Amino acid sequence: MIKIIRGRLFFFLATVLLMASGSVLSDDKTDQPELQQILGWIESIRLEPWGLKMLARLDTGANTSSMSARDIHIFKKGNKDWVRFILDFGTEKGKPDRTIEIERPIVRSHKIKQHSGISQERHIITMDICLANEVRNVEFNLIDRRALNYPILLGRKALANVALIDPAHTHLSKADCGHVKKKRKNVTP
Repeated sequence: MIKIIRGRLFFFLATVLLMASGSVLSDDKTDQPELQQILGWIESIRLEPWGLKMLARLDTGANTSSMSARDIHIFKKGNKDWVRFILDFGTEKGKPDRTIEIERPIVRSHKIKQHSGISQERHIITMDICLANEVRNVEFNLIDRRALNYPILLGRKALANVALIDPAHTHLSKADCGHVKKKRKNVTP
């Protein structure tokens, strides 16, 4: 009987010591993950440096990010390849779509495997975006997304160490990054 009590007491003390050493070790900041912001699966972003606000789909199932581009033209600027394209985007429901022509240096071209299994060669550019009140430099592959609901898709590479995605919610953050909305002046006839 004494052996059983001694055995249980030893087990209890060993468990307490292991739990205590685990809590001491977990106080080390290297073991603690950084707190990340929670974002919804649809968020507003701003395209920098223009501060153009548009909606983006945050997709952890996609590795890379995509930007809608039509009328893509490759040209040389100095000794570098550049791309000129048109980005069509909506700002809010009920408001007319907007269009902007963008020129960017091509970082590289890459084969992207689509859901259909077919690979497609796409040009990769970098752009600064404001997401959750922080400006980030993101690599985008260019593809015509006009048939899709959102002109921007942000994939895992753009979202890594930035935020956790809650697929049950949308619009959990603002994309301000210092932009001030201009007030319209009231004009009286």
